[in-house]
Amino acid sequence: METTSEDRSADRPPPADNRGRVAVVTGAGSGIGRATTERLAREGATVVAVDLTEASLAWTAGRDRVIPLPGSVTDEATNEAMVATAVEAGGRLDAVVLNAGVAAQGDIQRGSMDDFDRMLAVNVRAVAVGCKAAVPAMGEGGSIVVTGSVSGLLGDSGLFAYNASKGAVVNMARSIALDLAHLGIRVNAVCPGPIRTGMTTSLDSHPIGEVMAARVPLGRFGQPDEVAAAICFLTSPASSFVSGVALPVDGGVTAGTGQWPTYGARRAGFA
Repeated sequence: METTSEDRSADRPPPADNRGRVAVVTGAGSGIGRATTERLAREGATVVAVDLTEASLAWTAGRDRVIPLPGSVTDEATNEAMVATAVEAGGRLDAVVLNAGVAAQGDIQRGSMDDFDRMLAVNVRAVAVGCKAAVPAMGEGGSIVVTGSVSGLLGDSGLFAYNASKGAVVNMARSIALDLAHLGIRVNAVCPGPIRTGMTTSLDSHPIGEVMAARVPLGRFGQPDEVAAAICFLTSPASSFVSGVALPVDGGVTAGTGQWPTYGARRAGFA
């Protein structure tokens, strides 16, 4: 029996990258957001890079397929502008990476409620606003990726507000995935563990940082591009049947109960 070209195309796997897609990335000034923006552009996507100030987006100067847009993600006008800019640049919107986030330490006794409110505003409410702005411009095959955290899957001492915000945004991503499935729009959360970004610079060469790295089964902090690789998989057609997941990118941290140190931690002297 002869095989038609249509039959052969049905057997062909979807593209494994983001070539030709139009995307938005928030929190694109540094860390995971910058790495994701750069990776999407390398894969051939047009990317609107959103961050708080022009200075934080100065790195985009002269970059092909990267359009900087300064503004606060807590501002509804910024969210509307990022969608409009993407549609103007590429005629549509295929992917949105809602990555902007803030963190602060403090337990329930000493933690600031101002910090709590700020983290809910940036880490949770701004994601809802971003989704509301993006969905009308997205069609079937669209992808929304939210940056959660392993701290949204499990608890940490001294981070109750951050844990609350990341737990909320991870579960919100699951819920929105159900809401948008009938439109062919996928929603997923990526949950990084310890990553070398501006948020963790203070831990460099610090005993706490050494303990954290030793307790990661792979024995080190991750790099922003390692998280970006997971994000870009989720924005690409290669993940076309993946929706509603909370994907840890954590070197194995969430594989254990935390009751016992890893082999690497024991060797490093951290029992």
